[in-house]
Amino acid sequence: MQERLDQLWREGQAHESRADYPAAGEAYAAMLALHPHHVPALLRLSRFAQERNAYPQAHQYALRAADAVRLGGSTRLLAYVTLRLLDFAEDAEVASTILGADWRDPDVLRQSPSLAQHLWLAGRYDDAQRLLDAVEPQVGAHPLLRFTRGQLKQYLGDLEGAATHYESALALAPHLPDVHWAIAKLRPSGSPARLQRLRTALASSTDEPGRAQLYYALFHELDAADERDAAWAALAEGAARMRQLHPDTSQATRHARAERLMASDWAPLAAAPKAVQPRPIFILGLPRSGTTLLDRMLGNHGWVSSVGERNDLIAAASEAAGQFYPGLCQLEDPLAFLAGQDLGAIGHAYQQRLRRAAPATAAAIDKHPRNLFELPLILGALPQARIVCVRRDPMDVAFSNLKELFQGGAYAYSYDFDTLAAEVNLARRWMTHWAERAPGSVHVVDYRSLVEDTEPTLSALLAFLDLPPWPGLAHPERNPAPVSTASSVQVRGAVHRGALDAWQRYAAPLAPLAERLADAGR
Repeated sequence: MQERLDQLWREGQAHESRADYPAAGEAYAAMLALHPHHVPALLRLSRFAQERNAYPQAHQYALRAADAVRLGGSTRLLAYVTLRLLDFAEDAEVASTILGADWRDPDVLRQSPSLAQHLWLAGRYDDAQRLLDAVEPQVGAHPLLRFTRGQLKQYLGDLEGAATHYESALALAPHLPDVHWAIAKLRPSGSPARLQRLRTALASSTDEPGRAQLYYALFHELDAADERDAAWAALAEGAARMRQLHPDTSQATRHARAERLMASDWAPLAAAPKAVQPRPIFILGLPRSGTTLLDRMLGNHGWVSSVGERNDLIAAASEAAGQFYPGLCQLEDPLAFLAGQDLGAIGHAYQQRLRRAAPATAAAIDKHPRNLFELPLILGALPQARIVCVRRDPMDVAFSNLKELFQGGAYAYSYDFDTLAAEVNLARRWMTHWAERAPGSVHVVDYRSLVEDTEPTLSALLAFLDLPPWPGLAHPERNPAPVSTASSVQVRGAVHRGALDAWQRYAAPLAPLAERLADAGR
């Protein structure tokens, strides 16, 4: 049988090389007829189903791949299986697949840095720690394992431990861009030694994404040294490289669709909010706008838990629609989608997912930044939800986005003044529009007010959320829960004004951006 399987695999690969995907799919399906737990064939068929926009089939093939691994199939592609499960927000399946594997298996050891990352992405921080503890004595000194442990320590709030592991990783791999970036973000010093090793890493690097990452790290270190001209030059160089790697070619189309939604008379059907538990609380805003800070504050409330930045809304819409849901403003006709879908089914699918993630609280926070432009879908599918939009001063949020390096090319608008200003301006008007259209469901919190007038701002928010007063909300540093967003370091401290007007350190080179944002506050 193995000889026939190998032949079919070669045939499938040959068909793929000629872009004959139907024929390749037939070859892989024939493999499953012989060997139902063939992991590579299941993964390929999941991808082919996605290309056909067949969400249920793609989802089922991914689940079958996980079952195959658990039933004794090859672990050679274990990390690919768990990454695929994350695409479908199948966090429990991710944990089950990894925890059920033999952690002494050489294939598992080889993939252990990725597997630990997938565990924490699934919210299983303790299990990720346990995996690292088990595999490190077997693998020995390994820079990626040390780096992964440092990330885990950072997300759990052990910043000293994170720094120790990052430095240990760098000692093993002195030019690793991920580690330089993590160190510069965790605790930039601007010391000559830090600057020298960054420049040495840049001189040795030929990988374009890595070089961009090193330039961003160099910006943070030079900024800490108060070498502003050199810092700005490093940031500009890093942004230019990211623009080349990840140009935002869809923004104009996305924005035109958002404008059509705001100009329309669409409104959710009048429906009495359901008494469900947990009640969804969406905290929405641009990245780096203060959503994590507010999440940490509300997370101190005894009736509230946070599920972090999950893809449950996108997954629920995909499940109910039977096709991959790319996002409301990614659809050719978002109004037709809202009119043609069973929004109640989407809401039900989402609520089931939320109940699994936060079963024991009255309310649960979902703060994925992607959900900002899903606001009309939330209004239609989840009338019981409360939506909190965090609005930060235009230049502050723009500069904070500009100097953040988002992984995987996410938020590609942030690397160019034109697209950055357009995104900030639209987001501000978008929040205002829906707060006026649905004031009982949407509430806007101003970041400056949250920082400068914390108690009154939180009091008004609790009234909107129908939550009783609770002590300690104004102290996010007391929240011990893990946090893996770009703000994972900043939100470990007490509320402060340090991030207000931070852009003014670079007012001269940012002047063109300020001009483009001139109408944002009007």
